[in-house]
Amino acid sequence: MTDHETLAHLMEAADVRQYDCYQCGKCSGGCPMADAMDLKPRGVMRCAQTGSLNGILNSNTIWLCTGCYACVDRCPHDVNVPALIEESRYEAMRRGIKRRDSDVLNKTLVNNIKTFGRNHEMLLAGMYNVFAMKPIQDIESVPHMMKKGLINPMPQPIHGASEVAELIERAKRWDDPKVFGPGENRVKDEKPPPSDDPEVEL
Repeated sequence: MTDHETLAHLMEAADVRQYDCYQCGKCSGGCPMADAMDLKPRGVMRCAQTGSLNGILNSNTIWLCTGCYACVDRCPHDVNVPALIEESRYEAMRRGIKRRDSDVLNKTLVNNIKTFGRNHEMLLAGMYNVFAMKPIQDIESVPHMMKKGLINPMPQPIHGASEVAELIERAKRWDDPKVFGPGENRVKDEKPPPSDDPEVEL
C-alpha cells in the first residue's frame, strides 16, 4: 500500500475530509499543547491536504496530542483532527516509529496502574525521570509537596488491583496496532476479547 493510499485509509477511519479545512488556524490557536508541537493541528491538516504522510508520522504532535478536542470545538467545519492524529499514532506504531519520552511515560503509567490498581504520582514521576535519563528533574519540588501532603512516598494498592491489571491486558490485546491494518476501525470492525465474567462483559 502506498503512503497516499494509507493516508486515505487513515482519514476515512477518522471520518476526516482534508479539504473541509481551509487553514483558518483556530485549531492551533486553541490547542493547549501547540507550543510544544513541531507540527500544530493546522499543520497536520496541511500535510493531509498535500499527501505528506511522513510529515505527520515523524512529528512529535501525534505523541503530544491530549485528545481534549479544543481544536474540534473551535473549528468552523468540525474537522476531527484528534481522530486523525490517533489513527496516525497507530500507523506510526505499526511502522516501529516511537518517541522515547512519550513511550517511556506511557509504559511507566500503565505498569504503575497494573501494579497498584491506580496511579501513584511520586513513583510515576521518579520512574519516568530515571528511564527518560532525567534523574533530578523537578527534585526541588519534592520536599515542599511531601510537607503539604500532596504526594505520598508509599504506594497504597487498591483492593482488586489484579482485576485492574487483567482489564488492562484485555484492552491491550484489543487495541494492539499490529492486529488492525491502516484505516480499520477498532470500534466498528472488531469486538473486544470476550470476558470470562458475564458481569463485566464488554
